[in-house]
Amino acid sequence: MKFNEFPFIRYTIFFVAGVLLYPITKQFFGEAILVGLLSCLVGYIGLTFAYSPKNRTYFKALLPFLAYLCLLFSGMYVASLRDVDLIPDHLIHFSKIKSYLAEVNEADQIKPNSLGNRLSVQAVETSDGWFPAQGEVQIYHQSTMPLVPGAVIHIKGAPRLIAPPANPSMFDYSEYMARKGIYFSHFIGKKFSLVSRPEKASWSSVIVAWRQYLKEKIETHIKDSQAQQIASALLLGQKQDLDKGLREAYATAGAMHILAVSGLHVGIVYGFFFLLFRPTKMKGLKRATYLLGIVGVIWFYAILTGLSPSVLRSATMFTFICLAQMNSRNPSIFNPLALSALLLLVYDPFLIYAVGFQLSYVALLGILLFQPLIRKIWHPKTKGLRYLWDITSVGLAAQLTTFPLAVHYFHVFPTYFIFTNLLAIPAAFVIMSIGVPFLLFAAVPSMAQVLGWLLNYTIQFLNLGVFGLQKLPFARMDGLYMQLTEMILYWAFLFGLYQWIEDKKKYRLVAIFALVFVLGFYRIILSLDRVSEEYMVIYKLNKGVVMDYNHQGQLYTIEWEVDAEELNYNIRPHRVKVMGVPSKPLAFWVKEGLCRISLPGNKELLLDANTFLPTVFQGLSLYFWENGKWWPHQEASPQDPFSKGAIKISFNN
Repeated sequence: MKFNEFPFIRYTIFFVAGVLLYPITKQFFGEAILVGLLSCLVGYIGLTFAYSPKNRTYFKALLPFLAYLCLLFSGMYVASLRDVDLIPDHLIHFSKIKSYLAEVNEADQIKPNSLGNRLSVQAVETSDGWFPAQGEVQIYHQSTMPLVPGAVIHIKGAPRLIAPPANPSMFDYSEYMARKGIYFSHFIGKKFSLVSRPEKASWSSVIVAWRQYLKEKIETHIKDSQAQQIASALLLGQKQDLDKGLREAYATAGAMHILAVSGLHVGIVYGFFFLLFRPTKMKGLKRATYLLGIVGVIWFYAILTGLSPSVLRSATMFTFICLAQMNSRNPSIFNPLALSALLLLVYDPFLIYAVGFQLSYVALLGILLFQPLIRKIWHPKTKGLRYLWDITSVGLAAQLTTFPLAVHYFHVFPTYFIFTNLLAIPAAFVIMSIGVPFLLFAAVPSMAQVLGWLLNYTIQFLNLGVFGLQKLPFARMDGLYMQLTEMILYWAFLFGLYQWIEDKKKYRLVAIFALVFVLGFYRIILSLDRVSEEYMVIYKLNKGVVMDYNHQGQLYTIEWEVDAEELNYNIRPHRVKVMGVPSKPLAFWVKEGLCRISLPGNKELLLDANTFLPTVFQGLSLYFWENGKWWPHQEASPQDPFSKGAIKISFNN
């Protein structure tokens, strides 16, 4: 692969770099980002008109430099447009809000004890009166009257900023929502009043109604409960209804990717209509019309399934492939892939932080680069074996590149992913091949009944295989983690390996070994760093007490009356990322208001049983977890140490 043949890859890389650099550069550039962008653009245009063959070498270096600088500033500028600190009437700048007016953005989502929805704020009431405002709020209500998109409601009270995590390495829900443009949440119960209803149904309401109609058809014609849930996830993108056991089984087997509507599903829809009438054999206007029709179907399906990042990426990419096929029958996929990412990031630059967006693009790049190489390793003679080997090579290529992301975010690796793909990918193709006609002919009772029957038993077969794989010994590896630096080194190694396989140049082989050495050396430094530190973390929990003590690289723990789910989600991530697993128990006892903990090396730590603060500070340093970092005791000094988050006691003095 020649890098210079795919210009949109270069454009996307520099634009993404600008988006990622914005949080750092905004404090230096501020509002000068736009000035920098315009200056570079004017300079580039000026040099283009001033180009002279006599100074070709000079222009050859300066023009690309200015072009990439324009892309870098463009990324920063687009990210700045989403920066609420620069939006003066954003909700985040108002205080002492008494009430507010807001428009409903979506249909109600069923939650355990309430209904969830998103609102766009239009105005807020403070002690000084009413003011125009903007911003979104995640609300939870218990009204029997459903909230429909486009309705305007009046809510009493003030929304609250979504709280940051109380413990280190926890999933940061506040950051996750902020990257969606939502900084506030509000439990309103029934304390709101309807101001106006939409005069006519919005397009989103129509889509929601269609989705609900098709979901009811699935429930009518597919009798098995678990098959219904998988059909809703695969065909309509509705994963929120999956029960815990079903979700766990698919995650353990490594089959969750087929439940997230992505390139696989959009590709099947594309292939279904592509193979029905082959546009490559058509000419002129007829081919263009048919391909535009396929684009329309793809985007209708994308909207129907909820426009997730992976669906957006796939729909955009296949759109560009269809457009390219109007002029060329075998267009390269790399440029459409990069262009789809660039356009999506211009629309929403913070998509770059979405796990689904990252996984979908990295997986597809892995398949495009490494699947042909893996496929060449073996040449089966029979058609059936070739088909199975093609599926295996696709799964291997995708896992090869997505492995760091999966380990970084989820800390697990499915051991039998090859067997899972051999089952799940053909099954997903069959399910989608039956499911797409089922959705199209859901209103025809006889056809819907036959197709629903086929779907029911096909999905039951898939579920049987997935549950079987889950029960195999060592079905997944837990407690894994890779830091960002390790991920970059790993991907650099993969890219270097790919380039060496392509051209067999010796210097690439030297670079590969150098990267392996650097990665190994980095891991050694991390291990030595962990061994040199000695500290205790006391977590903030809703119930019970958990303390983790790191001593010479070994984790010692105290767990008392802690909820298993809270332990798994609030504490285990920090153990995996920072402290390591497995652990050994610590002896402790409480007497006369003191918690006495027996530490390794015949040491003892005394804590106040109510505040968990050390009774003696000599030789110790105290830190409190707040807003994503540890704050020294002298800077924080809260009255209640658990009012903000976890406590850290360091013995490295």
